[in-house]
Amino acid sequence: MDHPHQHQGGAKALLKRYLRGDASPEEKEQVEYWYSTLHNPASTALSPEERDILQQSILQHVIHHTLPVKPLYRRKWLRYAAAVLLTAGLGGWMYSRYQPAHPAIVQTGVGVTRQIVLPDSSVVTLNAGTTLQLSAHFGQHDRSVLLDGEAFFFIHPDPAHPFRVQHGPLTTTVLGTAFNIRSRPGEENTKVAVASGKVQVAVAGKNYTLEGNETLQYNDRSDLVIKGHEENAQIGQWQHAMLDFNGYTLTAMVAELQRQYPVRIQLHATPADTAHYNISFRREDIHNILDVLSGLTGITYKHENEQIIIYSKTYAH
Repeated sequence: MDHPHQHQGGAKALLKRYLRGDASPEEKEQVEYWYSTLHNPASTALSPEERDILQQSILQHVIHHTLPVKPLYRRKWLRYAAAVLLTAGLGGWMYSRYQPAHPAIVQTGVGVTRQIVLPDSSVVTLNAGTTLQLSAHFGQHDRSVLLDGEAFFFIHPDPAHPFRVQHGPLTTTVLGTAFNIRSRPGEENTKVAVASGKVQVAVAGKNYTLEGNETLQYNDRSDLVIKGHEENAQIGQWQHAMLDFNGYTLTAMVAELQRQYPVRIQLHATPADTAHYNISFRREDIHNILDVLSGLTGITYKHENEQIIIYSKTYAH
């Protein structure tokens, strides 16, 4: 069978037909073969240089493509990954031949989530206000990323290259699994929650193993590690338009609202406002959420100078 790398002049047009659904069965097989051999040197006809060029192109270009957030477990992985490959295009593949390799950074803004396919076929969904940095030459020698924010990972198995996420003072290592990490500067707790599989979390000189439905929370102020359990449906539910303020202080809830909604919020609170709340919302109009919080936490709020001003129950105004 002929494969797309043997027809470079028509590969880009072939990919377009594939995405439109106009490709013949043979052409679909060609596209999927091309993608499937990217990380399998023993079965590919691509030269090492060609594989490196294609991989770097995906790393530098594909991850910038924004996709709608959808459940991850029923995805047709190969067709999806090949579809995202089109965003780089053959031109990007050839262009990267002359570009130096640099760490790649993906960021999400206020109220924006983004789903990306990494060069190793792993899928990462980034919550709003999150930064993910991939190491240069990701997948060639290691699979390391830096996370600042919150993300759900669905990791493609590769025992020879364990996937590592560095987030604050913690490092989470995995061979193949699905898990959620929340690690934001200024928040008391960093949390790792495993939906399936197994991960190892290194923190404060110790290693902790987590399996499906297990969680680990690390408080960087007290240096305390707490292991627990969480229902699978609750892990990463922010991907389904949910705001889960589990164990949040009022300050943390307001900070999250500012990440999720394009509004300016000013909070007036006191040192006495240390209570932690367990509240979940469907993503809806922010005023509806504030009305509920008023009843549950005693806050009051008003609009002034194109911003929302919130007063805690203990704050005199």
